[in-house]
Amino acid sequence: MAFSEPRLPFFKWLVGSAQDLSADNRQILLSNLFTRTASIAMASVCEISVCATAFYLYPSVGYALWTLAVIALLIVRLSLIYVCCKRSARNEPTPTSLFLLASILWSALLGLGALLCNISGDQTLFLLGNVCAVGVVGGLAGRNAGIPRLVLIQISVIFTLLGIGAALSPSSGKIVLLFQAPFCAAGFFTVAIRSNKDTVALLLAQETSNRLARHDSLTGLPNRARISELLLNRTDAEPALKPGSFAVLLIDLDGFKAINDSLGHAAGDLVLQESAKRLRAVLRQGDVVGRLAGDEFVAISSDAAISEEVRLLADQIVKTLARPFVLNEALVRIGASVGISQYPEHGETGPQLLICADRALYAVKRSGKSAFAVFDAKAHASDDSLSLLRSDLEGALQSFGSGLRMEYQPIVNLASGVVTGREALVRWTHPTRGELPPTTFIPIAERTGLILPLGEWVLRRSCAEAARWREPVVVAVNVSPVQLREESFADLVASVLQDSGLPPSRLNIEVTETVLMSDDVPTRRNVEKLRAMGIGLALDDFGTGFSTLSNLCRFSFDTLKIDSSFVRESVHRRESAAVVRGIVALAHELGIPTTAEGIETHEQLSFVRASGCTSAQGFFLGRSERAESISQI
Repeated sequence: MAFSEPRLPFFKWLVGSAQDLSADNRQILLSNLFTRTASIAMASVCEISVCATAFYLYPSVGYALWTLAVIALLIVRLSLIYVCCKRSARNEPTPTSLFLLASILWSALLGLGALLCNISGDQTLFLLGNVCAVGVVGGLAGRNAGIPRLVLIQISVIFTLLGIGAALSPSSGKIVLLFQAPFCAAGFFTVAIRSNKDTVALLLAQETSNRLARHDSLTGLPNRARISELLLNRTDAEPALKPGSFAVLLIDLDGFKAINDSLGHAAGDLVLQESAKRLRAVLRQGDVVGRLAGDEFVAISSDAAISEEVRLLADQIVKTLARPFVLNEALVRIGASVGISQYPEHGETGPQLLICADRALYAVKRSGKSAFAVFDAKAHASDDSLSLLRSDLEGALQSFGSGLRMEYQPIVNLASGVVTGREALVRWTHPTRGELPPTTFIPIAERTGLILPLGEWVLRRSCAEAARWREPVVVAVNVSPVQLREESFADLVASVLQDSGLPPSRLNIEVTETVLMSDDVPTRRNVEKLRAMGIGLALDDFGTGFSTLSNLCRFSFDTLKIDSSFVRESVHRRESAAVVRGIVALAHELGIPTTAEGIETHEQLSFVRASGCTSAQGFFLGRSERAESISQI
């Protein structure tokens, strides 16, 4: 849904006060014009009441024409709003300039009415006309943050005509009105401009957050979140808009760890940056390359309908990354292994394509590296490097969580210093691989469907252990998008609470923005049921996913959790600090508490406290603990 920006220079200037914003955010400000139907109607009703009073006291042609003009212009403005919204929904051009002209004419009509009331000589009309004009102007100044130039012109027109009427008025009150009008106008000007600056600043902070969240800070390439978003846009589009075949190439640098170990991480960073430049040079226009993590890159090659073209591209990538890298007068050589999957032959979703490319990549690694392979379902079925780990995880769940345990990290209120909650973190001690971080096995569980039994185990264990704590604080449990899409998830939560005896008010469900992207019916239904039970809803890792104001407005969150990447960089990078302040300011305006994650130093703690964060968590404030330790507190 998009409203057309005016083409005429004057009207284009009226709405063009925020050109630094992206087109989407400028659209948010422009759409504010067409979402104030109730305000427009109320202002017109106020004006019509003055018209009716004037005509009742002095039934003249002038007052009658004024009344009819006000009613006619109200009908025109409401009709234009209806037409613009309908045409916008159909992606058709909207008569935005005509609506802007009608808005200016309405302000002139309001000012003319105030002038007529002032020169009437009647004290009642003098008071009614001026109170109506000032009240409406105050509403204009406060409600039009997106279009301050239009508001300033409307206020100027109204106060100019009101001032002329006051100067010609025989009433004794005109001296007070003439003296106060300039100050009143200046005050409303300030409100309109200040409101616009605050709104634009919040939108700019959101854009900065989105940019940082979607790009790798070292190479400048799109990161995992952005690549996932691009794949989702391609594979989840309407049938008529879906692209043709395209290829996903998963690229892993060979021998990169040896560079880090022998020459240091600074040298490794230079290799990653140079690799990113070479990959950009190899790919064609329209192709995308991103960095997933560490020394792993991914490329999306568009219109790759012929397998031979994909093979030629993969061969170029292997060869260009095999060329020597010059690092501070040292010459180093690495290689690259490439796994390829194609849409829709190998998968119909982004995760499926990445899994297939990963299987092909693993096959290359096993066969000698520095080569490429196209996914083959039969040849690579047994080459899934994750299959054994998946089997072990499934075995652990079947044996009542053998090796799995829960730990809980405290969440501290920054005002009081009191622990108000604990985040549940699952840990796994593998029988042969030792301690495994959640980042190793959680993605496997999500890809293979084990996230449902694992998520249920985590939820049951967390609620049961929290119910035995002496401190009656909230326990926050992370929930996967896969779980929330299950029709029976809300019923499962209700059953778990009943079995454990934990009050619903002591459970917070933490979700990331990827949960809300599809906005599917089961997800929305589960969220509504959870909220109806009195369970809290927290938006985790805010700013790193698909952060939009529409998500915050559509879903009523109890807490916003600021991702640790922004907190970690806030004391060193001005941009990250601005993002944290912007998120806190936005949350404060919406009345949502904020929690800063990943506090590891005193400087970070001081910064988030000064920024206005409500709560914080991290190693500096307290490490995660087993339930047995918490029960003794």
